[in-house]
Amino acid sequence: MFSEFFGNYLLNKGLVDGESLKELLAVKEEVRIKLGVLAINAGYMTAKEIQDINDLQATIDKRFGELAIERGYLTSSQLTSLLKEQKKEHLLLGQVLVDRNFLTLEQFENELNNYKKAYSLSDEQFEALKDGNAEEIINVFLKFDKAIDDKVYKDFSSLFFKNIIRFIDNGVRIETAEEVEEGRYEWIFYQEVKGEIELFTAIAGKEKPLLGLAGKFAKENFNLMDDYAQDAIGEFLNLNNGLFLVNMSDRGIELNLSIQKTDKNKKITGLKNAYGITYYLPFGEFDLLVGSKTV
Repeated sequence: MFSEFFGNYLLNKGLVDGESLKELLAVKEEVRIKLGVLAINAGYMTAKEIQDINDLQATIDKRFGELAIERGYLTSSQLTSLLKEQKKEHLLLGQVLVDRNFLTLEQFENELNNYKKAYSLSDEQFEALKDGNAEEIINVFLKFDKAIDDKVYKDFSSLFFKNIIRFIDNGVRIETAEEVEEGRYEWIFYQEVKGEIELFTAIAGKEKPLLGLAGKFAKENFNLMDDYAQDAIGEFLNLNNGLFLVNMSDRGIELNLSIQKTDKNKKITGLKNAYGITYYLPFGEFDLLVGSKTV
């Protein structure tokens, strides 16, 4: 999923356009990452050193790794580590960007560093983000400054993010948590958590992307928001919230769920300490709403 985050960063900087990014994300699964890109990502080599090896390969019939070791750019253990990493998803976009001449290796190296600076990421946070660590992604991108319990909101959001990856699609991206007090949605599926912790939770958005969500979860193709499609989205929300209750129970906090409800063209009002988090997926976008209470 790092490809989606980094790709959107490059889109916002004007280094790729929307259609090209969509194509790059689609073909990245077919690309085998080259050791040069891996070496830059790991901080083992610079772009200049990689170009030196590439130039050598035009005259010497040896593999990249062999030449890098001979030149003293890599150790044997570093090469072994890179070979193990060669199929990692989070660098596939980088390889495609280089192969398709959107970025040079040096530009790729610079933009990785710029990305870290833009989000004030430590080395540990950056590695966690590339590895798809949901908790760290939530910590980096989502701030719940006015939430009654910041940790509860983050725990809930982290669980939802992981469940999107587990049950829907790993090509997912989020940006920020926006405060909301009310909103009108074409479709909204909502449920309340009751007890010591009270939360209003909802999946909301336009019909087409929500049909995509329903289809992914139910492993069916939906063209209309019929009862089956609605049940699929409601079941996904209920599954997530049920797991949240289990996690809270493990911490000694017993909670209950209200009956899950669905409405079309519904205006939600009276939200308190509530946030909307937009989820961007290949089939479209929808919002996760989480707040302390609604009326």
